[in-house]
Amino acid sequence: MDNNESYSQKTLAALESGQIEESNRLYSWALRKDDNETLYNLAGELFALGFDGKALRIYEKLIEEYPNDDELLVLAAEILIDQGKNDAALENLDQIPPDSEFYVSSLMVQADLYQTEELYEVSERKLVEAIKLAPEEPAIQLALGELYYTTQDYSKAVNYYLGLIKSGISEMSQINIVERLAVSYAAYGKFEKAIAYFEQIHEEDLTPDILMQEGITYLQLDENERAQATLEKVIELDPSYSSAYPYLINSYQKDEQWDKGLIAAQEGLAVDQYNPELYLQAAEMAEHALDNELVEKYLRKAIELAPENTEGMIRITDFYNRIGKYDETLRFASDDITDAQLNWNLALAYWKTDDFKKAASHFDAALSDLKDTTAFLLDLYHFLRESGQLERAVDIARKYVKLAPTDVDMQDELEQLEEQGY
Repeated sequence: MDNNESYSQKTLAALESGQIEESNRLYSWALRKDDNETLYNLAGELFALGFDGKALRIYEKLIEEYPNDDELLVLAAEILIDQGKNDAALENLDQIPPDSEFYVSSLMVQADLYQTEELYEVSERKLVEAIKLAPEEPAIQLALGELYYTTQDYSKAVNYYLGLIKSGISEMSQINIVERLAVSYAAYGKFEKAIAYFEQIHEEDLTPDILMQEGITYLQLDENERAQATLEKVIELDPSYSSAYPYLINSYQKDEQWDKGLIAAQEGLAVDQYNPELYLQAAEMAEHALDNELVEKYLRKAIELAPENTEGMIRITDFYNRIGKYDETLRFASDDITDAQLNWNLALAYWKTDDFKKAASHFDAALSDLKDTTAFLLDLYHFLRESGQLERAVDIARKYVKLAPTDVDMQDELEQLEEQGY
């Protein structure tokens, strides 16, 4: 080892060779013997290597000697924030005056601190002040873009991402600016613009996350083939990417490709077997494939996983009513329900099992919400007629005919009842 090397250099050499205890010993000597410039450089090297505590100790030593060195205050504050010592970091930053060349840096560090505390409005104020002082600084533009992206204020995020791209910056701090811009456009409904930027992302940069967002955007534009190709690529790259399957199934559903949708659902369930929504999608695909056994299997599993899920309960009672298993409907749905569709399903099941009193109760419970639903009114009409409530049946028939004036058979039936004096 060269005896002319500083203790700082020897410390770094020991770290690089894995001699931790020796590096600690040399670090202690460096603090006592090396000059301040050498120590300043050592702190930067240690910070880059992840030895934040050692770097901070050097900065604090230097601050004692140079209390008005604003750069040291900023550097120490950054480490203190990483260590969760926000109050100490603010004490440093509050010492930096507005006329300091490091004031903008201090504002950015404060903004970062307040974001860690989820005080986004305070963070925004700091960054807005910073960009007024340095409007062309890319780091501030990125920080504002990321802040608005995090808080889902995507229209504002777009402005800063666009500014970076116009400056020729497409990636910064390991953030793909083009992707951020594409996702931001998509998030507030500018789907065509979003796609234009998704398509600019280099193929080698297309991660499953990016492709997922692109596929969803194609779905929003009803470009199902491109959505399918993109979402299939997500799964090809990462078969365990469970959130891609529901969107892929949806794309097949839009094109009425039920067999493909069912296969995608089954592949998704192999990856995510505890997702009740995925079971409901699988059941729908199986229903179009006319496989009642699979429909029942998937619906039961969805209910088992989420017994309070109203949609699941509606779907399974719809299914049992459709295939005539009314007792199963009554077993799955309780009488103390508030959902109109479920009340309708229960009304049908009670009616078909000859419990007219309970059927009437559930029809009445659904009526206020479904009074403009023709299928419901038609069921209610036939129930009332079968149960002998002809005057009320006529009243419902009149409402139905107003909503479905092309139903000639029902118009004839209503006229016959009216001729009979009802």
